Amino acid sequence: MNTLLPLSILFSVRGLCLRYRGHSPDSTLLFLVTVTTAIAFGMSSEHHYAHTRGMAISCGVAMMLILAMQAMRRTRTWNRIDLCIFLTLASLTVLLPVRPLASFLIEGAADIGTLEVTSFWVVSLKIAGLYAWVAFAILFLLRIAADLLAELHEEMVTDPLSGIPNRRGFFETAETVIREASPKLPVSLLLLDIDHFKKVNDTYGHQVGDEVIRGVAGVMLENSPETAVIGRLGGEEFAILIPNTSRRSAFAFAEALRLNLEAQTHPEIHADHPVTVSIGLAEGTGGPLDELVRDADVALYKAKNGGRNQVAAVGGEAFRGHAMRTPRRLVRALR
Repeated sequence: MNTLLPLSILFSVRGLCLRYRGHSPDSTLLFLVTVTTAIAFGMSSEHHYAHTRGMAISCGVAMMLILAMQAMRRTRTWNRIDLCIFLTLASLTVLLPVRPLASFLIEGAADIGTLEVTSFWVVSLKIAGLYAWVAFAILFLLRIAADLLAELHEEMVTDPLSGIPNRRGFFETAETVIREASPKLPVSLLLLDIDHFKKVNDTYGHQVGDEVIRGVAGVMLENSPETAVIGRLGGEEFAILIPNTSRRSAFAFAEALRLNLEAQTHPEIHADHPVTVSIGLAEGTGGPLDELVRDADVALYKAKNGGRNQVAAVGGEAFRGHAMRTPRRLVRALR
């Protein structure tokens, strides 16, 4: 018991630290277990007082639980399961050293050889142990199940080729963003389509086409605002939803992004045939997302019919002229 309890807590705390912090203070945990066990056995060899050994083990375990709580506190996002785990750790941190102290105050120094099953020491030990193991078992199972469901959902909403959200993932997030849009705080949607992508696949092979998809997604991730919602809608079509951005500002961003994508090099593709994109732009002020997508799709067809490798917006000819006059400045500002 003297070794089993600290070791079981060590593995539990180590798992919590890995889950919430990404790494575990193994050297500190091993030091606490070693010192706790050594003190407990040292006290046992000198006398049979149970409360001294119990206090030593309880304090060592409590310090390990504090390490787990510190790891959890550094987590940015919590849910109810995390809160319950933290409260359980906090209650055990207080309960463990208080229990042997309360037993000493109530019954005096407990001798291991004369302990009765009905004594406060034994009863409180059983209750505390039952509470700890049942709470940990239930909460850990819930945490594992929730993590598995989150990973499964992440796989369902992530495009495996590009690593960005797929169509489902994009629309899930975009729906929440567009609800906050208003005439004073509009959102802008960009639909991007790689020009002549079928020709790239037919000429250089699908493996090169996959590299082009990954390259376009990488440029989008690198240059888009942190608040932007990015997704691959399917095939060679991508989308970027930018909150709190007017059509004029979004058009400038789209033109700079187009130039960055055009300047991107692909080792397998000849430099005389750069990979370009056509971009359709629409502004939303709180209406349905489907209508915003439809408007951006109309603008995308407009860009393609206008010769490709350009940005077009619904009713946005003036914006196109402004963007085309200062592309290099826009690229520098974007970078």
